[in-house]
Amino acid sequence: MTETAPTVRDELIRRPGRFLRTWLRHPRSALAVRGALAASLAWFVVQFLPDPAADYPYYAPLGAVIATTTTLVGSVRESLQTVAAIAVGGAVGFLGEHLGSSDSPLTVALVVALGVLAAGLRPLGPMASWAPTAALFTLIIGGGEAFYIGVYAGLVLLGAAIGVAVNAVFPPLPLAPAQAAVADVRRELAAQLADVADALDQDDLLDAEGWERRQHDVAPNRWLMRTKVQEADDARRGNRRARAYAHELDRLDRQAAALDRVALLVVDLTDLLAVEERAENETLALGRTLRPAAADMVRHLEAVVRSVGDPGDAAEEVRRTRESMERFKAETGRVRTDEPGGGIMVAASLAVTIRRCLDELASVGGPDEPAQPSDAVRAPAVRAEGA
Repeated sequence: MTETAPTVRDELIRRPGRFLRTWLRHPRSALAVRGALAASLAWFVVQFLPDPAADYPYYAPLGAVIATTTTLVGSVRESLQTVAAIAVGGAVGFLGEHLGSSDSPLTVALVVALGVLAAGLRPLGPMASWAPTAALFTLIIGGGEAFYIGVYAGLVLLGAAIGVAVNAVFPPLPLAPAQAAVADVRRELAAQLADVADALDQDDLLDAEGWERRQHDVAPNRWLMRTKVQEADDARRGNRRARAYAHELDRLDRQAAALDRVALLVVDLTDLLAVEERAENETLALGRTLRPAAADMVRHLEAVVRSVGDPGDAAEEVRRTRESMERFKAETGRVRTDEPGGGIMVAASLAVTIRRCLDELASVGGPDEPAQPSDAVRAPAVRAEGA
């Protein structure tokens, strides 16, 4: 039976879902919309203010943009830090004007130097860079006048308040990027384990260069995963939408923590085999007898890693991996000698590492729940046996 080509109606039906997935995976689009809305509202409001605020209306939308961040709590914190940095910088500019002329290069140098030093104040946090900027603006644009400092900081605070209000009405909850980052780490770890299993399965031994080509750099993906999951956690505070997704956020935290620890174990496992199972060695640590059983065990662990977040038979994959571990232990016992050598030690280390990985992965997640209307692409959890 031949398949019919998709109709225009089918394509139109699919487009909203595709657009929604793209929108959710790129929260900067929503950030841009919130920033544009907050800035336009701030610009509208400032038109009704009297002089001298009306002389500097652009500072209000600037404050709105500053307050538009990926988390509600973050927008409040960064707004207050920015206003504080502007006040500190304004004070530096005021001092500079009274120590010398604003036209003097020496005065400019002094103000900038003091502003940069003030930017080192820890309470100003990541917004401390506004201190030297505000100092320079106060000196050159405001002529070192005190009223300019008040107008500058006040308008930024007004715009920031509008930005915070927009964030409160449309609170960001960046789940989709965090889920995508977790999925990337999962895929990278599974690919690493697949490469290790293939190396153990093949008859031709890898040399040092061959093992190096099979070693994946998981660190960038791990860092991104931790960053994105932390951003999603930060977005929970003060967020009226977070309660509906509390279970999803908790599960994402557990999965990310488990995968982060497993990533370190997989790196150790790969490094161990790259040293002990290379062609340059006079004798192999595992040898021809244990390599197939080790490859089978690693391949089953790969399947467990891939099943994290999968609503399918994750518990079955865990069970099969435990069975492969038992077979590997039995095979190791058969080659044991009265004086165990390095091969037995490497086999034991490999088995312990696999078990620790399995214990971490078998302890995360739970059955999937029915999908809810959400701004997050769901990351289902593992259903696994207890370790």
